[in-house]
Amino acid sequence: TPRPARIIIGYPAGGTADLMARQLAEKLRGSYAPSTIVDNRVGALQAIPIQSLLSSEPDGSTLYFAPYSIVTLYPHAYRKLPYDPLTDLVPVSVVTSFEFALAVAPNTPAKSVNEFIAWAKANPANANYGSLGLGTAFHFVGFMLSQAAGVTLTHVPYKGAAPVTQALLGGQIPSMIGPLGDLLPHHATGRARVLATSGPQRSVHTPDVPTFEEAGYRGLIAQERFGVFVRRGTPAPAVEAASKAIVAALQPADIRAAIQKLGYNEPRGSTPQEFEAMIKADYGRWQQVVKASGFTPDD
Repeated sequence: TPRPARIIIGYPAGGTADLMARQLAEKLRGSYAPSTIVDNRVGALQAIPIQSLLSSEPDGSTLYFAPYSIVTLYPHAYRKLPYDPLTDLVPVSVVTSFEFALAVAPNTPAKSVNEFIAWAKANPANANYGSLGLGTAFHFVGFMLSQAAGVTLTHVPYKGAAPVTQALLGGQIPSMIGPLGDLLPHHATGRARVLATSGPQRSVHTPDVPTFEEAGYRGLIAQERFGVFVRRGTPAPAVEAASKAIVAALQPADIRAAIQKLGYNEPRGSTPQEFEAMIKADYGRWQQVVKASGFTPDD
């Protein structure tokens, strides 16, 4: 008899990642497992959800829904992870992706990235950007912009999306690099301005906003992908079965619309092999960026 399934997620209930996991759980119910629950386990650097995954049975009944920076970026940015991202986590399927966005506060006088860079050069003491934390992809996208623009932007880390967004809206920081989805409502009301996005092409959510590349910052392309992993030791047929179920779960129009409404790109599942190839490519890219930034985990 098929076992009940559990989707572990390292984010609190009510956030966009959690809402997305719940959409997926609903579509897997009945087809993949008789029941599917979302298990929120919030912990530093995803260690708590991963430990929970590693203590589960390796039979495909426990899925872990997470951003792939935990396997592409974290190995370079953090020295002592309490898990081995490259062997403990087995890629199953990609689910969706999102862009990083540069947004400025209402009191920052820039209407474009180039104006922002000119302002930063003229006001070096105030040329700061907030991010969702030290060693995160948001932190390093800010570094990539500094490098591409030939300007020193000082990084101000916050603990997550909510505090950094509040600081931006309140004008305590002039700019931030954040997930596009979190910034969309404020961009729409004019409380903050999104000046550029980091995808290979403009986001469907902000067709009026150029990419960093379009604005003249060559090679500044970065995306975060959310996907599903299982624990090491899960047999290949179980990994394949989970992948097929996720690909099927993402086909209906309602789940695609719901995920896009949260500020993500159009969802599409993948084979485990395709997901692994994406991870390998970005693992190498982030390795170069972290190295070039001179960042050490003890900073």
